[in-house]
Amino acid sequence: MDEFGLIQAYFAGSSAAQQGNGLDHKQSLGIGDDAALLAPIPQGQQLVVTTDSLVENRHYLSDVDPTALGHKALAVSLSDLAAMGAKPWAFTLNLHLRCIRKPWLEAFSKGLNALALEHGISLVGGDTVSVQAEEAVVVTAMGLVPLGQALLREGLQPGDELWVSGSLGDGMYALKHKPYANKLLWPQPRLALGQALRNQQLAHAAIDISDGLASELGHLLERSQARSQGLELTAHVYLQSLSQCLGPELKAAVSRNDLDLQQACLLAVRSGDEYELLFAAPLAARPAILALALQLNLRLTPIGRVDLRQACPAGQPATTDMGQNRWYGLEGQVLSLSQDALAGFNHFQPAGDQET
Repeated sequence: MDEFGLIQAYFAGSSAAQQGNGLDHKQSLGIGDDAALLAPIPQGQQLVVTTDSLVENRHYLSDVDPTALGHKALAVSLSDLAAMGAKPWAFTLNLHLRCIRKPWLEAFSKGLNALALEHGISLVGGDTVSVQAEEAVVVTAMGLVPLGQALLREGLQPGDELWVSGSLGDGMYALKHKPYANKLLWPQPRLALGQALRNQQLAHAAIDISDGLASELGHLLERSQARSQGLELTAHVYLQSLSQCLGPELKAAVSRNDLDLQQACLLAVRSGDEYELLFAAPLAARPAILALALQLNLRLTPIGRVDLRQACPAGQPATTDMGQNRWYGLEGQVLSLSQDALAGFNHFQPAGDQET
C-alpha cells in the first residue's frame, strides 16, 4: 500500500471526511484534490486556527492504544478551540510514520473519526510522510466564533474569580504511576463549556490546561497585564479550594498515604495533559456558572481570585512564583514556592528529564 492507498483506505472514505460543519455546503470539497474547499464562513463569524503535534516517546508511548491516540490527537486541538469559545469547523491531519501498519491505522482512524463525528468537525486534508526515528501526529483544527467575541487570555480583571473545570492532577500522576489512565489517553475537550461561557458572556478570560495550572495562570497574567498597559495584577490560589477538584487517581494516592493532601495539590498545580479549562469570571457570575455546571453535568470549581498587586503583609514571606501568582496552603498560609516547584511541562526539556 502506498501513501494514496493509505489515505483512501483509512481517511478519505471516513464519515469525518464526508460530512461535518466544514463541508456543509454543496460547493465544498474535502480530501481528494490539491487542497480543500470549505463551506463559506457564516456572516459575522471569524476563523479560529490552532495546531498541535504529538511526538512518540515525548507525548505518547510507542505501545499506546492507537484508538486512544487517534482520539487524543484531535482532542488536544479541540481543547484549544474550547478555550476560545469556538465551534469546531474543520481539521487537517499529518502523519509521520516509520511504516504502514494496517491494524494500527484502522484503530487510529477509528478513534479520530469517532471524536470528529461527536463534535461535527470535518477532516479536510493533510499529509503523510515516512520517517526513520520517532513518529508524530500533527493536527491543525479550525473553528468559528462570532466576530470579536472569542474568549482570550488577556481579559483578567481585578475582582475576578478563578475557576477550573473537571479535575486536576491525574495527568502528571498517571504519567509516572499509571501511564494508561483514562486522563492521559482519553481527554475530553470542554467545547460545550467554552461555548456556553462565551454565549452567556460569563468569562473575562480563558485558557486550556495543557502544560500545568501554574504555567497557564502565568500566561493569563502576562497577557492581561500587557493589554492593560500598566495595570499590575496578582492571582491568589487556595490549595484548600483546589483540593476539592483533585483527580480520582490523585485522591486514591492520598487515601493510601502515598501523598499528603498538600503534596497532591501542588502536583495538581504543575500537572499538564489535563485539557481542562481555567477561566476568570466576575463574582456576580458565580450563580450562573454553578447553574451551568449542573446543566453540563461538569464540576466547575472556584480556586482563587484576581486583584491589584499589593506588597506582602508584614511578617509574611514574599513568593518567588510565576507571573505574580500567590499560593495559599491548606491552612490559609502564604506559601513560598520556587519556580521549580511550580514548573509544568517544558516542550524543549529532554523527555527523560521532565519532573513527575
